[in-house]
Amino acid sequence: MSGVAGSLDAGLPVTFRLDPAASGIALLQAWMDAPESGGFPQLLRTRPVEAREGYVRVVCDINTRHANFVGLVHGGVTAALVDTAGGAAVMTILEPGQTLLTTDITLRLLNAAPIACARLEAVGVISWRDGRKVITEVVVSTASGLVIAQGSVGVSIRSPG
Repeated sequence: MSGVAGSLDAGLPVTFRLDPAASGIALLQAWMDAPESGGFPQLLRTRPVEAREGYVRVVCDINTRHANFVGLVHGGVTAALVDTAGGAAVMTILEPGQTLLTTDITLRLLNAAPIACARLEAVGVISWRDGRKVITEVVVSTASGLVIAQGSVGVSIRSPG
């Protein structure tokens, strides 16, 4: 395949590696410190910028590749940002060796995000936890404070073995 799909795939292998001996918060800090992550987060142009137990703030630098056909940020970008922030909030509580898996996402698009907004920010907060199951609440907004979406992410914590 040539054209756009081929150019989007070039140079984006996952470069960030999970260290099974590190806690989730340590992995999140390493992700924040890494110059690039490769893979989908880099393609989306998203990265965590603030994290503490049960909380994360993720930014997505918007460009024209994020546009839908009417010149707004595509809702799929917003959905991916909700998933990323929700999962990253859960990452803050992982013990060494644990991983996570999104089990469901609920998304309510509240306002259109103009492609000229330059950056979207998602704040994810753990709202419920019971053993291996965690629910996070996520709010996506522009730098000016316009709320674009609210969502929740169900996450399963997976132990080694």
